[in-house]
Amino acid sequence: MILAGGDATRLEMDIPKGCVSLHGVSLIERLIRKGPKQIAIMTSQKNGEAIKALVESLDILDKKIVLFCQNSAPFVGVAGDGPIGNGDLFRALDSTFVLSAFEKSGIERIVVCPVDNPLADPNIPELHQREELIVLGIEKRGENEAVGTLIEGDKLSVKEYLYGEEKGLAYTGIFSAKISFFRRAANQDHLVPFHLVKKTYNGQTGQKKEKFIFDFFPLAHGYKVEKIDRKLYFLPIKRKSGLDSLEEALKVLA
Repeated sequence: MILAGGDATRLEMDIPKGCVSLHGVSLIERLIRKGPKQIAIMTSQKNGEAIKALVESLDILDKKIVLFCQNSAPFVGVAGDGPIGNGDLFRALDSTFVLSAFEKSGIERIVVCPVDNPLADPNIPELHQREELIVLGIEKRGENEAVGTLIEGDKLSVKEYLYGEEKGLAYTGIFSAKISFFRRAANQDHLVPFHLVKKTYNGQTGQKKEKFIFDFFPLAHGYKVEKIDRKLYFLPIKRKSGLDSLEEALKVLA
C-alpha cells in the first residue's frame, strides 16, 4: 500500500509528490519496484490522473497495481480544497471496494508506506510478524524533531508534533497490519475525528481538515513497535532544502 495523495508544493513543484524524481527514478516507482505482486496506491482527486499516467508509463507487467482516491474537503478560512489526509485510507479502501477485493483474494497482511520516503521498504523483516498491527519507529535526532512520537500502553497511540514534544521513538509512517484491522478501521471510520491543520494556499493562511492515520491504531487487537535504523529506512522528503529535504535525499542516494 502506497500513500501518494500529497503534492510537492513544499518542494516548490507543481506535481504530485510521487512523481518527484531522484536521479531519474520517481518516488512512486522506487516503492513499486520493491513491492509485492499486488499493490494499491492511494491518490487524491487532484493528483490521481497524473499518478495513473506515471504508473502506466512504467509498463510494469509482473505486478497488479490498483489506484483509488481519498476524499477532499474545503479549506477553513481560505478559498480552495485539498485531500483530507492519510487517515482517509480505510474509508477509501472500503468505499472503492479495494478492501473487499483484497479479502476475497486471501491477502492476510498489508504493508503501508508513505511515498515521500525513498528508503521505505515493504520487505523489512520486522513488518512480517504475527501481531495484528506492527509499527516501525526510529530514534529521534532530538526531542524537538518535527515527527510524531509513538506512545506505548495497553493501546498504541501517536502524539503528533503539532501538539507538543514527547519522549519516545519517532513514528516513521511505515506499518503493517492484518486485513482484520483494515476492516475494523473502515467500519469505525466515522468515530475518528478530524484535525484542523494550518495550511497556506495561494499566499493565504487558513486551516485544513485532516484525519491522521495513526488515530486508528488504538483499534488494533494487539500491536508491536519495532525500532529500525533510520539510516537504512528513513529519508523523508518534506521540503526543498535543509533537513528532511529533496536536497538531502539527492545527496544520500547519489
